[in-house]
Amino acid sequence: MVHAQPPLPGPAPAGRRPLWHWLVVGGVAALGLLVVGVLALVIAVQLFTRGNPQNTLEDFYTALAETDCELFMDSTTEAYREATGLTSCSVFEEELGQFSSVDYEVNERINRQGYAVFEVTETYSVGGEDTDVDLRYYVRRIDGQWDLDGIEVIDPGGVPLT
Repeated sequence: MVHAQPPLPGPAPAGRRPLWHWLVVGGVAALGLLVVGVLALVIAVQLFTRGNPQNTLEDFYTALAETDCELFMDSTTEAYREATGLTSCSVFEEELGQFSSVDYEVNERINRQGYAVFEVTETYSVGGEDTDVDLRYYVRRIDGQWDLDGIEVIDPGGVPLT
């Protein structure tokens, strides 16, 4: 007669995980979701508070028309103010006190890395006659704010900016 061997004991059946294990896993997952949510919020705030360079150009013309020194200082870079000699409110008000409003039309806007370039036609009166001048405005983004950084006259036969 053949005798059967008793079965060898196998691995014990897996037991249920303790409650503390699930609490730790849930806490880590919640912390991960919180970090992702905070990063998404920071990115959204950065995107939505970038400002608009067109507003800077409008603020610049408003500052000139209303002789608003604070708005002028806020919408231009220090390098621009030094280049034009309009470095203080007293100089600004003295130089632009007799300034009359200028009509302007934005013809083209070109976006560059950290810059927006506007080609503008200004119309103003000289001796009772309307005069048109084509200008190129360079609006630069510095520390999250757009500021006017330079202006140049566009030559009539000049190379267009692309």
